[in-house]
Amino acid sequence: MKVNLISLGCPKNLVDSEVILGKLGEVGYALTPSAEDADIVIINTCSFIDKARRESYQVISRIISQKKSSQKLIVCGCLPQLEGRKLFFKFPQIDVLLGSADFYRIDKVISELGKGRSHLFSVNEPSFIYNSSFPRFLSTPPSYAYLKIAEGCSNRCSYCLIPQLRGKYRSREPQDVIKEARILVDWGVKELILIAQDTTFYGWDLDKKSSLIYLLEQLEKIDKLEWIRLLYTHPSHFTSSLTRVMANSEKICPYIDLPLQHTHNRVLAKMKRPEFQVAEKLIDKLRNNIPGLTLRTTFMVGFPGEGEEHFNKLLKDVERLKFEWLGVFTYSPQKDTPAYGLAPEVPANIKEKRYQELMQLQQPITHKFNEKRVGSICSILVDKKNEGHTQFQTPEIDGKVFFAREHKPGQYFRARISLVKNCYDLLVE
Repeated sequence: MKVNLISLGCPKNLVDSEVILGKLGEVGYALTPSAEDADIVIINTCSFIDKARRESYQVISRIISQKKSSQKLIVCGCLPQLEGRKLFFKFPQIDVLLGSADFYRIDKVISELGKGRSHLFSVNEPSFIYNSSFPRFLSTPPSYAYLKIAEGCSNRCSYCLIPQLRGKYRSREPQDVIKEARILVDWGVKELILIAQDTTFYGWDLDKKSSLIYLLEQLEKIDKLEWIRLLYTHPSHFTSSLTRVMANSEKICPYIDLPLQHTHNRVLAKMKRPEFQVAEKLIDKLRNNIPGLTLRTTFMVGFPGEGEEHFNKLLKDVERLKFEWLGVFTYSPQKDTPAYGLAPEVPANIKEKRYQELMQLQQPITHKFNEKRVGSICSILVDKKNEGHTQFQTPEIDGKVFFAREHKPGQYFRARISLVKNCYDLLVE
C-alpha cells in the first residue's frame, strides 16, 4: 500500500511528518511523492495564522478534487486540533482527523480504515511528544536535520494559538535528545538545527541538570557533528551562561534567531511580551560577546492599537539595530486568544502598507551585510549539488550559496564569495 504525505507549516511540523513517514515505512507501507499514485494521502496541516489555515484548506480542497473513490484521506496536525469534527462537515471526503499530538497512532488508524471504517476521529489534549525510539524518514537534504527538543508553549503571548494547538511546554529528556542526535549524525547529518516553540525555555520544566547549557555541551561532544544551530529563542530566557557557551563554542553557529514582534512597549504590553529594553540589552550583550554574530528577528505589524507613532518607532529601531536577517508578518486575529477583539483594529490596507515599508527598509540592510562578505572565504555546507549554506544562513529561511562546480550533498568546502545575487543569495568562485 502506497502513502503520500504533504507537510505544511514550520520545521516543527516537518519533524512530526518525518516521524509519521518513519513509522509507516517501518511497518511496511511504501512511500510515494505522488498523491495521484497513493492509496492513502496524509496532509499534516498548519493553522497558526489565517494565511496558514487558508493554505491548509486549499491543499485539502485540491486533494479532494483529484481523489479517487478508492483513496483514503487523513488530515492531521494543528487544523483538526483547532476545528475538531467541524472539518468533517466542511470536507465530508476526509476519512480521518488526527490532532497535533495524535499522529503517533497513524498506523493503528490506517488499520482501522482497512476494516471499512470511516470518519475516524482522534483529537485529544496535546500531551504526547515523540522520542528517539520512533523512526524518522528525513525529508531534508543529507547535510542537515531538525532536532526538536521540546513541544508546546507556556509563554501565553496574547495573539498566539500555539498553547491551544500544541499544549503546554514539555521538554524532552536530554539523554533522549542526545541519543537521537547521535542517530542523525550516524546517518551522515553534519548540522543539527535545534527547534522548539522556545528553545531557550528548554529544561525549565525538568530538573536543574537538564538545562539547555547541559544539552549543548553534550551535543558538542558528538564526533562528526560539525554545526549546531539554535532557532526560536526568547529574549526573557536567553541567559548569560548561554551567551558564554555560544561565544566559546567551535560547533555552535554564531547565529541567533530572536523573534521580537515589536519595539514599542505599549504594543508589547498588549502582546504580553517583555519590554523592549530587555531585548535591547540582550542584543548589545550578544553583539559584544559573540564574535561574528548574525542576528535574525521577526516582527509583527498591524497589531490592534498600533498607531503611526508605534510603527515609526519600530522603523527607527530596525534601522538603528541593523539585524542581518529579518522577517515580517501581519497580525491576523485568532479566536480564543486574549488579543481577539482588541480595538482599535488596523485596516488591512494599512497592515499591508506597513509590511511593505518594513521589508523595503530591511532589504538594503541585508544587502549591505552580504556585500561585506564579498571577497571573504567561508565554509559552505552542501545541500544540493550546486547550492548550500553558510553558518550565517539558516536553510530554507535565509539566502542560499550557489556554486558552478558540483559538490556532493553533505560535504563541506571553503570558497571565496564573489557576488551577491538578488540581495539574499551569494555566489562563490
